Amino acid sequence: MAWARAVSIAVLPLAAVSLSLAAWALTSGVDAPAARWLGLCIFMSLPALVLGHLITRRLPRQGVGALLGCAGLVILAVGCTDTYLAAAKASSALPVNGLWISLAQGAWMLLYLPWALMLLVFPSGILGDRSARRLAAGLTAVAAVFGVLAALSPAPYGDPFQQHRGLGSVPGADIAAVALLPGFLALLVLSVVDLGRRFRRADPAERNQIRWLALAGTGIPATLLLCWAGYLVNRNESIVMVGLAAMYLFIPAAIGLAILHEDLFDAGRVLVSAMGVGAVLGAVVALAVLLMWWPGTGSRPAMALVVAGTAAGTVVLMALRPRIQRLIGRLVYAEHERLVETLKAFENRVFTNAARPADLEGILRAATADPLLRIGYALSSGDGFCDASGSRLGADSGIPVALSGKVSGILIPGPGRGRVFNAEATRALALMLEMGRQQVELSGALAEVDASRTRLLLASLAERKRLERDLHDGAQQRLVALGMGLRLMQRRLPANGQELAAQLDAAVAELATAVAELRQIAHGIRPSALDEGLETALRQLSGRSPTPVSLHIDGHLADVPEVVGATAYFVAAEAVHNANKHAAAQRITVRLGSEGQAIRLYVSDDGRGGARSTPGGGLAGLDDRVNALGGKLVVSSESGCGTTIEAVLPCGW
Repeated sequence: MAWARAVSIAVLPLAAVSLSLAAWALTSGVDAPAARWLGLCIFMSLPALVLGHLITRRLPRQGVGALLGCAGLVILAVGCTDTYLAAAKASSALPVNGLWISLAQGAWMLLYLPWALMLLVFPSGILGDRSARRLAAGLTAVAAVFGVLAALSPAPYGDPFQQHRGLGSVPGADIAAVALLPGFLALLVLSVVDLGRRFRRADPAERNQIRWLALAGTGIPATLLLCWAGYLVNRNESIVMVGLAAMYLFIPAAIGLAILHEDLFDAGRVLVSAMGVGAVLGAVVALAVLLMWWPGTGSRPAMALVVAGTAAGTVVLMALRPRIQRLIGRLVYAEHERLVETLKAFENRVFTNAARPADLEGILRAATADPLLRIGYALSSGDGFCDASGSRLGADSGIPVALSGKVSGILIPGPGRGRVFNAEATRALALMLEMGRQQVELSGALAEVDASRTRLLLASLAERKRLERDLHDGAQQRLVALGMGLRLMQRRLPANGQELAAQLDAAVAELATAVAELRQIAHGIRPSALDEGLETALRQLSGRSPTPVSLHIDGHLADVPEVVGATAYFVAAEAVHNANKHAAAQRITVRLGSEGQAIRLYVSDDGRGGARSTPGGGLAGLDDRVNALGGKLVVSSESGCGTTIEAVLPCGW
């Protein structure tokens, strides 16, 4: 927008011309009130002029800077014009133009016009839609028509300028001008409404900017009403001065902060707090006025009751202020209030075991409509952050969240999404984030324990294989070789060596017994039949049992991992051994089948039952083996009803 830069450039020389006229008037002499009014106008114009120039230099195509400059020029021109006219009253040496005098009668409306237009173009600097363009055209037209009607008013301009009237009078022009005032006020209110409409459709960054303007700009209609009230009640211009000063000082400051550094403070919380305090103060004033209008309040006792009633109402309203602010927050800071309410509801669900603290990331993503939001949990080692799965986060920067002075984690919002996480929001989620951090650490520790148990089980299996191989290929072979050597010696004995032959027979028999026991020990450590698969090992187990075993194998289970097959075999072997040794069973049933990503082993007998898992016992050892693989072991053994052992072992197919 080239016009924005052109207007900003033109403002400075026009301001210099206005100051030159004021300086000329001051040299001719003016009274003290006129000089003070000029000083106040210069003071009020500086924020808008300076900030408008800075914004235009930084953002040359930004129309907000141009409007700020125009607002500063208007209040400066009004002050300089009033000073010049005050000097012209006292000195006939200063020239006075009649048309200028006539048009100055309704110029006060121009004090509000730039701010009203600002409500329509902020923060983009352009009139975004047809509604905004119509409002801008209506405001400009009303201000222009009001100026013309005020100039044509038959009411006298005031001495000594009545003879300088540049336009003739038109009967009824003053009435028409007054009739335009409600319309101008209505257009100001509609401009505020349009700002609210654009606020609802804006992105988070623009919302924060609009909040800064709303903090001061929505008071423009209130300032106009305040000025009218001052004139209608006692014709006192002091109220007008206060309203204009507030408007010309606070609005430029809010706009400059919103455009140049909108993330310096949390505009939403400031706005909610200010509107909450304003609502309470307004209610207190309204209460006081109502009590004073009550019939019979002219006496001193009645006035004391008015004061007491106002004080009591003030106490009640102050107690209600938090609720009032929450209601206001739902209108002007809805995303923050929604986030806080969501966090409170999530906290209640966690405490009732309806949710897990580690679900916080998904809750925050839904509440803030930010799919890129990440949560980093502080590692106990103090070396960075991890996500809910325990994986290290590449980014260690974000919004820190602390509980009791200790950082529990960080929030990493998507681009431009972090403004909703103010101090109140981070306090609301600090406890849940700390609980989530502890849950993540506990899950990591348990995963490490499970991995450690699996490693131990694999190491134990490897050691069993080594022992079985060493016994089979080492000690067992040596004993067999020794027996064969003894037999060879026995054959070479002389005929009279019968006694020595008998001793050799006994030694060979002992060796055979030792070899058999050694084979049994090796089989207990790890049956060699497992080398041919779990099915073969179970069939051999069934064949060696003194109690008949009914074996049922569903499907082909040749691909069962070795560690899983060994665990299933030992479960079956322990169950069959217990049934033979302790249960006096007549029949044993073994079933093996696949179930999704796992195998299910079922061993039952018709024995006496009553088996219990005791620390250090066989069933406890089986449970440890199964749990080490992430499986589940269930033992059912009622007295007189037999025993059932069921194991589910994940295979990771």
